[in-house]
Amino acid sequence: MNIYSLANTLLFQLDAETAHDVTLKGLNLAQKAGVFHLYPAPIVCQPRQVMGITFPNAVGLAAGLDKNGAAIDAMASLGFGFIEVGTVTPRPQPGNPKPRLFRVKQAQGIINRFGFNNVGVDHLIENVKRAQYKGILGINIGKNFDTPMENAVDDYLICMQKSYAHATYITVNISSPNTKNLRALQEKSALSQLLLTLKAEQNKLANQHGRYVPIA
Repeated sequence: MNIYSLANTLLFQLDAETAHDVTLKGLNLAQKAGVFHLYPAPIVCQPRQVMGITFPNAVGLAAGLDKNGAAIDAMASLGFGFIEVGTVTPRPQPGNPKPRLFRVKQAQGIINRFGFNNVGVDHLIENVKRAQYKGILGINIGKNFDTPMENAVDDYLICMQKSYAHATYITVNISSPNTKNLRALQEKSALSQLLLTLKAEQNKLANQHGRYVPIA
């Protein structure tokens, strides 16, 4: 039995969310112990140019796995071309009630109903500062579940302002089905107003920091 099969067997004895948390902690421990250096794998270098950024390869870690930026260096050790952390909100929030992560074994997939559970943007930025990773980092931002929709843009502005100096690019999350009414921001006038406001702030921050950070 190889390491993956053994880990898979053990983790499937746990409920899905506990397995998720144990895996992140295990990866951190393995990285700190230098385990990844014992089994080096060749990293594919097939550069892609997107948003003015040169990605070393096209396979990256999507937001949602490491919401709080707690395992950035461990993930970097696995050879990703970029890492995206979050979704993060201005204030910490618990997310939806448990259970909220469900395995679909026959499809080798999961159903995720977390609901932007995270410890807040300030904590995430501290984790980013502590990480040794110097590669491409995306920070995915959202709104708190209890922020009224008419004030949603304020939450995105707070997260953008705090993330800008530390991100290679910033992703604006308006697509999660797990935060009530969030996808109303995709409606034409709401989206236009949101993006116009964020683009104006992006220009201010670019001048302030002397670097342009794209918005996805």
